[in-house]
Amino acid sequence: MHVMVTGAAGLYGVHLVDLLVSCPEVTKVTGIDNFSRQFLTRNPFLPNPALKTKFLMLRLDYRSLTPEMIDAAGVDAIVHLAAYVSIDESMEDPEKYFQNNERGSFELARTLLATKSKPLLVVASSPEVYGNPLYTPMDEDHPMYPRSFYAVSKLAAEKHCRVLYEWYKYPVVVVRNFNTFGENQNVWGYSAVIPAFIECTLRGETLVVHEDGKQTRDFLYVGDAVKAYLAILLRGKELSGSVFNIGTGKETPIAELAEIIWSLAGGAGGLTGDASGASGAGGASGLTGAKPDIIFKPGRPGDLQALSADISRAKATLGWSPEYDLVRGLQKTIDWYRRVWS
Repeated sequence: MHVMVTGAAGLYGVHLVDLLVSCPEVTKVTGIDNFSRQFLTRNPFLPNPALKTKFLMLRLDYRSLTPEMIDAAGVDAIVHLAAYVSIDESMEDPEKYFQNNERGSFELARTLLATKSKPLLVVASSPEVYGNPLYTPMDEDHPMYPRSFYAVSKLAAEKHCRVLYEWYKYPVVVVRNFNTFGENQNVWGYSAVIPAFIECTLRGETLVVHEDGKQTRDFLYVGDAVKAYLAILLRGKELSGSVFNIGTGKETPIAELAEIIWSLAGGAGGLTGDASGASGAGGASGLTGAKPDIIFKPGRPGDLQALSADISRAKATLGWSPEYDLVRGLQKTIDWYRRVWS
């Protein structure tokens, strides 16, 4: 199986590439990325000897792909990860999100429809498409009320691709990734909450929490997340038309997350600190008992109050469930940031 991955140098991309090249059923992986983001390491990809024999990296915008390129390469499946992912940035520059996330996905859908090979398309979406929950955990049939231009762009991208299935029975699978974190996540500019908290803690800086910190998210370690994608790829076109949530089904308040990261990273100035003994617990009280330096700021108008995934469909259909708890995933992530910054 030849798999093409858009956004191959991003958080999901590098971990998915690593998993794919290690899979016997995968004979070749082609990465597509324009390298528009900054990276903490010179080479963002995880060390793996199989990269030399099974991986081809193409530095280009996924919107420049043509039907002829895809057919000539003999691509069996495309995992579409490429996207801008900041809610705040989307409100400041919605055109950027429209052009890349929505219009780009529309153009990719048209390109694939014109191919002869009709490779499986696996589309990465977001729980932000649901908006504030009417109930938790949220299943795939939860009503959709996006509250940011980012969320709108992801919902539109998802719908553009699903039209291929609805009208032409083109093989499409949608995956709604809940709040994923891990090694290689961006810390610059509009970074997500976990890398932002890790950076502040390791540098001994104050952590910023919006509102009272009681809003919750469902945090999923990226090493678990990419295994769901592999399970979909191995099942192939028989899953056409399916939508899957992937998450943990567990809600963590943001203020509690700040305490956990502060404790795992060794507290203030933890860049050279010792995080020993900080594993296996479910919260800060079971770690070091340290209290982070937090300032609470007003919330943002579009912030969601809760996110939690119902993953029963992924469990039943894919045989997938997460293996990492929050603390174990955070420790791996913090250790990685500590290494690259030291």
